[in-house]
Amino acid sequence: MKKISILAISIFFVLTKMAPAQVYRPASPEQQKELVQNIAAASKQMKTLRCDFVQKKTITILADEMLSEGTLLFKQADKLCWEYTKPYQYRFMLNGDKVMVGTENTKNIFDVNSSKVFNEISKVIVSSINGSGIFDEDKFTANFKVGAQDFQVTLTPKQRDLRQMFSSITLTFNRKDYSVDSVELVEITDDRMLILMKNKRINQEIGDEIFDIR
Repeated sequence: MKKISILAISIFFVLTKMAPAQVYRPASPEQQKELVQNIAAASKQMKTLRCDFVQKKTITILADEMLSEGTLLFKQADKLCWEYTKPYQYRFMLNGDKVMVGTENTKNIFDVNSSKVFNEISKVIVSSINGSGIFDEDKFTANFKVGAQDFQVTLTPKQRDLRQMFSSITLTFNRKDYSVDSVELVEITDDRMLILMKNKRINQEIGDEIFDIR
């Protein structure tokens, strides 16, 4: 199970072109309150999400960056298909308490609840996609910054299990529909993974059969 958890973490950490740099300033208490309310409302309204992604993994001991591409499908509240298509094909599937990682020919299926760490990782993955549950004060300290085109929320883990993997998680939300545009995860080793979500289609019909795990 430990090997599967590490593999799943690696899948989550391997996508993206850098987002255009812009200046961010600390959000005022009033802005923070407004952002929390808008993100929560957008999360409730998001029933499905279909998008492409680009992922960039930066490893401190290596000079090169690892780039990957793929597609993502999400259906409220706990169905997720994260599929890599370049430079290799790989799939991470979450459906309720079941998880599948691998390819069509070689895959592992297991119960999320069999590992406390992976259970928390699964929650972080879903929260990073639709913004739900990210303001859990028992799990994270949240820092808000506002930019001209979007805003960022940087989460610092409080719980021991998450602190052993991540030093921070930064979500960038757009101002149009308050959906997540990018996610940057910084591991305790200072390795980084930046994920850029593009061509987002929200609340289009997605059949349950897509998330069938067997």
